[in-house]
Amino acid sequence: MRKIVVILGPTASGKTDLVKKLITKYNGEVISADSRQIFKYMDIGTGKDKSFFQHMIDIREPNEEYSVAEYQKEVYKIIYDIFSRGKTPFLVGGSMLYIDAVLEGFEFPCESRELRDEIEKETTVKIYNKLNKIDPISAEKNKLNRRRLIRALEVYLLNSRSQSEYRKIKPNFEYLLIGIDVPRQELYQRIDDRVDARINEGMIEEVENLLKMGVTHKRLQSFGLEYRYISEYLKTKNEKLKTTTQNLKLNTELEKIKQETIQKLKYKIHAFARRQLTWWRRNKNINWISSQSDGWRKAEKLISKYLIS
Repeated sequence: MRKIVVILGPTASGKTDLVKKLITKYNGEVISADSRQIFKYMDIGTGKDKSFFQHMIDIREPNEEYSVAEYQKEVYKIIYDIFSRGKTPFLVGGSMLYIDAVLEGFEFPCESRELRDEIEKETTVKIYNKLNKIDPISAEKNKLNRRRLIRALEVYLLNSRSQSEYRKIKPNFEYLLIGIDVPRQELYQRIDDRVDARINEGMIEEVENLLKMGVTHKRLQSFGLEYRYISEYLKTKNEKLKTTTQNLKLNTELEKIKQETIQKLKYKIHAFARRQLTWWRRNKNINWISSQSDGWRKAEKLISKYLIS
């Protein structure tokens, strides 16, 4: 059976640096498993590395919708195209649902943006109560995640079937899972350094540009923590500039808000990275390697053994 390699790990763990070392040795091509790098004009906030070719980057406009089902379908095409050219697909990223969709072969139910918008107007408690009456398993499973509660209710109302009733159709390839393990405090420091670097590279200006292009604050909220918090900062900044004459006191206040936003963003990304690791720790098939400089050597050994077996 044909084989792919999956490189995963929390944000800022060094996945891209690792795979850049591996694809030359193993005649590989990279498929991005990052739900945000799909979108154009979001380079700094999503950490796109354009120094080498990757599939599934910059394929949609920021205002376009793109579902996990569409991602799964497109990635399957790419994987089999890579196989046809005698090369090895490397699926690389940190978007857990996207990776699982490809590896597990989930069957996806119908979607409706209009229905989802209607559900989003309800409170989380009301959404939970509605879902609990028709699909108590999904309600209990997702009770702490508003976004997933909305999706589960949408699925049932559209399809008269719960999410758990949809099948998994295993794809016709094997996969090796390699996870990058980073000590907690080192990971936090990497995250903090990366946030600072991205701010200096122009991440705030990138969000301003998206707003000028017509991307709404609500839409930016859906693009993850960096875009959410910077969007909120810019909204606050613009409101204050509209109501207050610009002066030294206002500039000092805005700088304080900016620094508080950056610090809050760092803490939120720390928490997100912990959730990623918690999710993956449940998967006993992941081969964990160190984030230190010798980690890639273990990855090489794992891949070499896997590809010739």
